[in-house]
Amino acid sequence: MKRSMYSWASLLVAVGLLSSLFAGTTWTFAGTPTAPPGAKIGGTLTYAQNMPLKSLDAVNPQTYPAGYEAVFLLYNNLVTYDEKLNIQPDLAESWTVSPDGRRWTFKLRKGVKFHDGTPCNAEAVKFNILRIQDPKTGSPNKNLWDHIQAVETPDEATVVLVTAKPFGAMLNYLAHGSGGLVSPAAAQKWGAEFGSHPAGTGPYKLQEFTPGVQAVLVRNEEYFKGKPALDSVVLKPVTEAGARIAMLETGEADVINDVPPELVKRLEAGANTKMIRVPGLRIFYLGLNHLKKPFDDPRVRQALNYAIDKEAIVKSLFQGYALVLDAPAATALAGYAGKRYPFDQAKAKQLLADAGFKPGPGGMLQKDGVPFKFTINTAEGEYPKDIQVVEAIQNQLRQIGVDASIWKVEAAARWSYLRVPPADAKYEAWLFGFNPSNGDLGYHLNALFKSNPDPAKAPYVWNTAWYKNAEVDKLLAQGEESTDRRKRVDSYVKAQQIVWDDAPVVWLYAVDLLVGARKNVQGATVWPTIFTILRDAQKQ
Repeated sequence: MKRSMYSWASLLVAVGLLSSLFAGTTWTFAGTPTAPPGAKIGGTLTYAQNMPLKSLDAVNPQTYPAGYEAVFLLYNNLVTYDEKLNIQPDLAESWTVSPDGRRWTFKLRKGVKFHDGTPCNAEAVKFNILRIQDPKTGSPNKNLWDHIQAVETPDEATVVLVTAKPFGAMLNYLAHGSGGLVSPAAAQKWGAEFGSHPAGTGPYKLQEFTPGVQAVLVRNEEYFKGKPALDSVVLKPVTEAGARIAMLETGEADVINDVPPELVKRLEAGANTKMIRVPGLRIFYLGLNHLKKPFDDPRVRQALNYAIDKEAIVKSLFQGYALVLDAPAATALAGYAGKRYPFDQAKAKQLLADAGFKPGPGGMLQKDGVPFKFTINTAEGEYPKDIQVVEAIQNQLRQIGVDASIWKVEAAARWSYLRVPPADAKYEAWLFGFNPSNGDLGYHLNALFKSNPDPAKAPYVWNTAWYKNAEVDKLLAQGEESTDRRKRVDSYVKAQQIVWDDAPVVWLYAVDLLVGARKNVQGATVWPTIFTILRDAQKQ
């Protein structure tokens, strides 16, 4: 599959960043009801997810993407996205940014109530932000909220968010799933058990929840955007792809996610089934631990990029429903970079030779008598085709004399292996998929490539490669703090070019998001940030 030719200057068009860069501007929007005029009211929609639900707390739904897909049904944010990731109003009906880009004033909709009947007002917004910022809450998304220095509440319908520095991507951050507003009363009542007793303002509210088994959500009759179309939504984990397909075809499920590429045409041709296909923002790569030799040598990292035939992987394993990366972010997010590491085993061998590796017994490479040998940490079923991809990489590396073995772990335990202090890090390489779940390019780059602040502690976000480049840090800071759109574009372009050439990881691909649905399901959408959104869904 060929990409369309975007220029680097078109970066922000794809990201939706422009919406957050107009200081001193006021936005006002009119809300629209969840169920559009003429929609059929009633029925139950069953969604078979590839991951189980463990918690329904917006600040830490735990499983991905299943947890957030539930969160978007139960809660509302100050602002949200449409299916193209354009910022839309949600609980805030308008907002203003001060000329210095540091004060964001939001006017809230009046009369909105949480599922428990308590008011959703300015104090509730303040409670939520302080809750996620509190280290005791233990939210893995705390870093998304640290830029907010203070929350002011001049009246019940006004919230002012104050930052220490200008923060151009504020709206994208507020739209992240962790920004779903929870009832302060319910959160205080249930404490650590709130994840099983959620109360938001969303179109559906919880009726029944058995972690790991299913969640049953029922219509919120008092939803502020209008009466939701469905009587109920059932979220059910079905981790085996074949079982999800069978459920969709028999009508036991109405929507399923993570459809295997080889089965797309089957569902497209089905009498009662259809496909939703969206280019995803999640990029996949083979991470390399720079704190372990020989991955501290950029020539070695570049060599591994040339050694992997990514086009073959995309064609054979993903049936073309993926794109080979040519930038540190997906094309749908970052635009066309115009540069790749083509499959070139000869160049890979030359770079490794330049780094001091020579053929040893059996043609396997070694340096100073030490074989080039390492493990690749991966789970099975966490990502599309993960084991098959790692096996393909393993075979291709062996062709140039590199011995990579597979270290298979449970998907639920993967974070415990990767987000640890360097002294506890046993990983050398790992398959990883990063999704910029707030749709912001700056967040994507900072999360993966900004230097970790403390070399003795776990990575701040997801720079588990321990990549460090002072110039990249400088450019990312400039982009984050700028309220001038052109300067911001320029900073992120330069940062990506440096990161790409440094090859901190082995760049692989970005996959299409493949969701199956019954033909009578309308209004189900898929955001490029990977989530299947059912809040506007109905059954005809």
